[in-house]
Amino acid sequence: MKLFLGRHGEASFNAPSDRQRELTPAGVRASQQLIKAHIDVMSEVNTLWASELVRARQTAGIYAEALGLTVQTREYLAPDYDAEEVLAALSKEQFAGDILIVSHQPLVGELVSLLVEGNVYDAHPYVTSEIVAMDVEHWVAGGATRLRDYRP
Repeated sequence: MKLFLGRHGEASFNAPSDRQRELTPAGVRASQQLIKAHIDVMSEVNTLWASELVRARQTAGIYAEALGLTVQTREYLAPDYDAEEVLAALSKEQFAGDILIVSHQPLVGELVSLLVEGNVYDAHPYVTSEIVAMDVEHWVAGGATRLRDYRP
């Protein structure tokens, strides 16, 4: 199965709290352009998850509209969650096809490192709206192969 692990689009700092930060117009455009340019690659995605934070839900909503999916939120996709805990949660799930997850740094960078390298020490330095594609053989540390990065 393929895992597309994305970081949310550019977000404004003009919000009452970090959880409520919304995408900027540039963040919306970058996310729209990214999914439009690579929709063929993500055509087998049938599960779309996002962090509960506004900017991740908004980014996932852009992808959901393009892919004809519904966004499901997961509390453990917040930026301060531990990558090993997220991997353990993913290992308990049953996926019928490819999955797209939208979350935050540092979590997404650490998840790429954990899945591909087997540790969190070589975290991928995501830019906003970036998606990293991986082929996941097993939901364990080192159980994936990195395929490609998609940047806006």
